[in-house]
Amino acid sequence: MEFLLDPNVAYVVLAAAFFMVIFALLTPGTGILEVLALGLLFLVGYSIANMAVNAWAIVLLLVGVMLVIVSLRRAWKWYFLMASILCVITGLLFVYQGNGKLLAMDGLLAFFLSIAMGIFIWIVGRNTSRVFRLKPTSDPDHVVGLTGKAITDIAASGSAYVDGENWSAISDSRIPKGSAVIVLKRDGLVLKVGLPEYKKQKK
Repeated sequence: MEFLLDPNVAYVVLAAAFFMVIFALLTPGTGILEVLALGLLFLVGYSIANMAVNAWAIVLLLVGVMLVIVSLRRAWKWYFLMASILCVITGLLFVYQGNGKLLAMDGLLAFFLSIAMGIFIWIVGRNTSRVFRLKPTSDPDHVVGLTGKAITDIAASGSAYVDGENWSAISDSRIPKGSAVIVLKRDGLVLKVGLPEYKKQKK
C-alpha cells in the first residue's frame, strides 16, 4: 500500500473516486459501481490518514461534491454548476500538502486531470438537467384530443384505431364503422369518443 503515499498516485486515486461516486449516483442499483466507489474511497482514506493534508481543501472538496449532486438534481444553472467545478478542482489540487511546493503532485498531471474533471462535470450536469426537463412520453392520456377511426360501430361498446393502436371505445351516441372519431376521455384501456366537430355541425 506504500505506492498510495506517492502524491501523484494519491491524486489520481482521489480523482478516480470522485468520478466513480458520480457514476454510482447517476446509475443507482447496479451494485458494481457502488462497490468500486467504496473501494476507491477506502484507498483515499488510507492516503489521507498517512499523508500530510490540508483540512480546508478536504472541506472545500466535500462542499464541491455536494454542489455537484445538488446541481445534477435541479434545473440547469450554469453559474451554479461552475461554482461546483471550481470547488471540486481546487479541493482536489490542494488536499495533499506540497512540502514547500504549491502542489504536491506533478503540475502537468494536475493540469490535465483538472481539465478532464471540469469537462466531465459540465457535460454530465448539462445532460442530466436536460433529462430531468424532458416530459414523459409514456403518459397514456396523451391520446385525449387525438382523432382516429371507428373500426366497428361504437355505442355502448366498440373499437377505434387511435395513435397506431386499437382501443376499446364507447360513445354517448352511435358512431358508424369507418367514421372519424375524436378521443374525449380515457378510462383505463377504454376511450370515450365522439364525432369531430365538423361532423357534428354537418349533422
